[in-house]
Amino acid sequence: MQDDIKARIRKVLGRKLRDIDVGAIADEALLIEYGVGADSVATLELLVALEGEFGVSIDESAVTLAELESVSAMAGFIAKLLERGG
Repeated sequence: MQDDIKARIRKVLGRKLRDIDVGAIADEALLIEYGVGADSVATLELLVALEGEFGVSIDESAVTLAELESVSAMAGFIAKLLERGG
């Protein structure tokens, strides 16, 4: 399940990071280095895109930077939301 979630996260990132081969981003790589979450607007756009991709509701005020720092961190965060039923 984690691999599927990671692939879908990369799909979302690919729509946001058009100039970067998101398949080449290591699971543990810090996404801030690629401009992900560089500002609050970018972070909000990412959260909205993740909500749409996974059909979950994300409380923006409850999300920590650690949950968005890498593909692996996001996958764990999304997996928890999916386990709770979104």
